Amino acid sequence: MYDPGSASPWVKFGLQLAVEAVRRVSDLAPESGAEVVQQRDASQGSYRYWDPETLRVDKDLEEFFIERLTEEGIDAVMLSEEAGRRKIERKRPPQKSLDQPVYFVSDPFDGSLLYKRSIPAFWYSALAIYTRPENEAEARPLVAVVADCSARTVYFCDAAGSYECPLTTDYQLGKAQANKPNDTRELREAFLETYLMKPHYLYPGSEQFKFLLNQVKFILPNGGPSGFCDVASGKVDIYFAFKQPHTDIFPGIAIAQKAGCTVTTFEGREVNFEARVENRYNIVCSANQSLHAKVLDLLKANRITDNLGIKE
Repeated sequence: MYDPGSASPWVKFGLQLAVEAVRRVSDLAPESGAEVVQQRDASQGSYRYWDPETLRVDKDLEEFFIERLTEEGIDAVMLSEEAGRRKIERKRPPQKSLDQPVYFVSDPFDGSLLYKRSIPAFWYSALAIYTRPENEAEARPLVAVVADCSARTVYFCDAAGSYECPLTTDYQLGKAQANKPNDTRELREAFLETYLMKPHYLYPGSEQFKFLLNQVKFILPNGGPSGFCDVASGKVDIYFAFKQPHTDIFPGIAIAQKAGCTVTTFEGREVNFEARVENRYNIVCSANQSLHAKVLDLLKANRITDNLGIKE
C-alpha cells in the first residue's frame, strides 16, 4: 500500500506537477484554452503531420512543467510533445534529494481536439521522470503520473507499486489504492483499448487488425498514456498501442509494469527506453501473461511486425 509519508522526493515532485496540471485545466477558460497558438509542419511524413495544431492548454501546461524544472534546478533533458527534446536551463542548484541527471518525459495535455469541442472526456496530463545513465536503454522510471483531468483521478507508480488516487474538490490527493489488473484469460471476454478517434488511426487499425478486434468483447476507442493505466486498474484487459508517440508511451508504461501487467512490442520484445521523442511504437499491454500470449499468437499468425506503419 502506498504511504505518502515515505514517498520519495521524485514521487512527491511528480504528483505535485500532475495535480497542479489538473487544477490549471479546470481553471482555464475553454475559449482561451482552445486557442490555436502554434502550427506544426503538416507535410506528409513529418512528426505528427496528421495533428498539426497546438492549443493554448497544451502550451501552457508544458511551459508550467519547464518553469518548475527550472525553478527546482533539476538537471533534466525534457522529451515533450510540443517542445521536443530540450535541455532544461537551471536557475539554481537542486536540493540534494533531486540532484541527479534525469529525463523528463511529458504529454502535457492529451485530448486536445475533444477539449476544443468542449467534450469533457479523455483529457489527460502525463509525465514521467527517468534516470539518465550513459546508456539510455538502462534508464529506469523514478516516477510516472497520468492525471485524468475530467474524472480528477491520478494514476502513478513509485519504486514499489502502481496506484490510483482520487482528487478532492480542493485538489488534494485522496487515499491511494493499489492498481490491480483483471484476471481475464480469454479474448472473447476481453475489453480492448486502442486509439480509433482520428481517421489516421481508425481506418488502418480497423482494417489491418480485424483478426484481433473481432475476437474481443468490447473496444474502447482511446489510447495514449491512459491506455496503460486502464489495463493496470482493471478497466480494460488489453491496450493495443499502434503507432503511438514516444510521449504517449513512456509516461504510462511504467504504471502498467509496476501493476504486474505484461508489456512487449508486437513481436514480444522488451520495451527499452529511448531518448528520441520523434519515435513511435507498436506495443501490447495485457492484464496477464496468458491473455498476452493469445494476442501475440494472433499477431504472429498474421505476420504483424514491430515496424508496421512506423516508417511511412
